[in-house]
Amino acid sequence: MALRLAPPASGDSPIFDPSQLRPGMTGVGRTVFQGVTPEEFQVEILGVLKNGIGPQQDMILSRLHGKNVERTGVIAGMSGSPVIVDGKILGAVSYRLGTFEKEAIAGITPLGDMLKAADMPRSPAPTLAASLLKEWENPGTIAAAARSVPIPGMAASLVPIGTPLVFGGYPESLIREVTPLFQARGLEPVAGGGGQGSGEDYAIVPGVAISVPLVRGDLSIAATGTLTHVEGNKVWAFGHPFLGTGSVRYPMARAEVIVTYPSLLGSFKIANSTSLMGTLLQDRLTCIEGELGAAPVMLPVSVSVENPGGNRQFSFEVVQDDALTPILVGISVQASLQRILQYSSETTLRAEIRVESAKHPTLSYTLVESDIGGVQSAAVGGVAREVAMLLNVIYGNRFHELQVTSASVKVVSLPEARLARVSEISMSPSQVRSGEDLTVRASVQPYRGEPFLKEFKVRIPPDTPRGPLNVLVSSAANLNGLEGGVLQQRFNGSPSVDDLIRFINSLRQDDGLYLQLTRRGLGAVVQGEALPALPLSVLYTLGNNRFAGEEYPAPDLPVLEVVEKIDFVLTGGRRTAIQVR
Repeated sequence: MALRLAPPASGDSPIFDPSQLRPGMTGVGRTVFQGVTPEEFQVEILGVLKNGIGPQQDMILSRLHGKNVERTGVIAGMSGSPVIVDGKILGAVSYRLGTFEKEAIAGITPLGDMLKAADMPRSPAPTLAASLLKEWENPGTIAAAARSVPIPGMAASLVPIGTPLVFGGYPESLIREVTPLFQARGLEPVAGGGGQGSGEDYAIVPGVAISVPLVRGDLSIAATGTLTHVEGNKVWAFGHPFLGTGSVRYPMARAEVIVTYPSLLGSFKIANSTSLMGTLLQDRLTCIEGELGAAPVMLPVSVSVENPGGNRQFSFEVVQDDALTPILVGISVQASLQRILQYSSETTLRAEIRVESAKHPTLSYTLVESDIGGVQSAAVGGVAREVAMLLNVIYGNRFHELQVTSASVKVVSLPEARLARVSEISMSPSQVRSGEDLTVRASVQPYRGEPFLKEFKVRIPPDTPRGPLNVLVSSAANLNGLEGGVLQQRFNGSPSVDDLIRFINSLRQDDGLYLQLTRRGLGAVVQGEALPALPLSVLYTLGNNRFAGEEYPAPDLPVLEVVEKIDFVLTGGRRTAIQVR
């Protein structure tokens, strides 16, 4: 689709110098209240707040007039609305005076400060992934962003105008769950369409609506603001940060405003993101800045569910970003499963997760989640968070940036709880020699079911020395908990991305019953590999601080481990010992 740019005059318009402003001067602003055509409103200059945005970055205080803004006040979604004084561009409407305001008092970011964003380095953005996932798991850890600007002599502060984040296809309960997460970053989640519509291919001029689509397809999430300025193929918008992540590569798209909703708590626009129009490159203190043309490649994601009611599949694309991709995919997977599954009580989900990336092995991981009741949130939420954590490992790896090409989640669902615990174990014979066979029987107690026996027949390794041998029959979760330090060191010690992926692929499965034989000995984890028997001199060397990052002394490591698959999500474990003669 060809892009229609602003007329040359808009790019050549001179900039109004804020130092020439005087209280009482007037101008006009432009923004879209409905549809795609900008409408004008009047702007009265109140004064200039020195260093109001930051050091040597002033904020212009103004009062807005006009039938629309006097009815709605300052609107979430009008961030970036250009202000023209004496035919020159002054800046962007970008800040508001709290809530319940009696007048539409707004802060304006000078255009001169916004233009500087284009000259900033294209350095990697600081990652927010760990904090985002932590806050999703534990909402009590969310802290509001400190972006307010106090007004001298007033018990009030100017805050960035909220950016509407329109969710399309997401359950209302999930939107409520993640709202604090996004509100803390200046975004205002809104339930609505928000998806890509056909939309009018309008000219890209100051005052039109602009969106940043984060998710597109069967589900959609898009942020909406207003375009401030166009120079050639460069555009500036918002007048304040989107997420403040610095150098980025997010898609930019046109937007069609469906309605502007007036509210004393804060009016906002609901809009559809329409045709893609370029790439957002900078997310800085004073604005977002991008280039018109091709949009960046997004991550294709598919979620398919097989259940007694039939098979369904959702497909969508997610922005490629170290910080945002993991949590956006996790939220979208949870929405997909909640939309497809209708169970309100017992649920068991078996999920196969695959992540493809160029020039690296496929990440392939299976998990099983089961829930005895509730509105399916425990099992569904467990799958979604696991997907997010796995993607966080890939996008946040310490080696180099990966070109992730696709992600898929295939779920088989049953309307019953398949839960069980390990209750008892027994062995025969009671003593063995190295190289001899050992039979271990485990009693498994299902949730609301009859117990059953699972039998292991193993051979004691020929090189096993005499002495006690620990015998553990356990669930994956229990065994991983016992080996937490060793697993963490194996993860940290992975020498490459490929080894990191292979480590994840080898992790124990939730529906496995594990038999592990261990003995107290001299062992270590070296570059992610478990070595169960080492000379004292080697262990002493590994204990030296110079090697502490990649090697980890571990005196109790497995001699043998086998697994039996069972159709349950297991918990617990039992331990005993046997004497090797």
